[in-house]
Amino acid sequence: MYCDVVGNPTPEIQWWYSEINRADSFRQLWDGARKRRVSISTAYGVNSVSMLGVTRLTLDDAGTYECRASNDPRRNNLHQNPAISWIRAQATVMVLQKPTIVASERTTSILHRFRPPLQA
Repeated sequence: MYCDVVGNPTPEIQWWYSEINRADSFRQLWDGARKRRVSISTAYGVNSVSMLGVTRLTLDDAGTYECRASNDPRRNNLHQNPAISWIRAQATVMVLQKPTIVASERTTSILHRFRPPLQA
């Protein structure tokens, strides 16, 4: 995923993740998280550019990924509501399992399994 932000002063970028239907439980991601499967590359200049990659996807990687950007000097103040200081962009990622192929003399079936979002 790609996040490009422009601001003056140059904004800081952070990546966050929440499981499907758990929007109230975002956790911050960092380079090397999830057993070194998460890679984050960020460059700061006139604008801020960051790329998030996750290798060897599993069903547990499905969810909402969020790029947060802020140039507010109070952005990391733990006593302040984060919605005030951070601009957010989100993408929801669905992960499908590899299909299972079942063959017999008469038929061949391809089965796809996935976890649909839970209804609130």
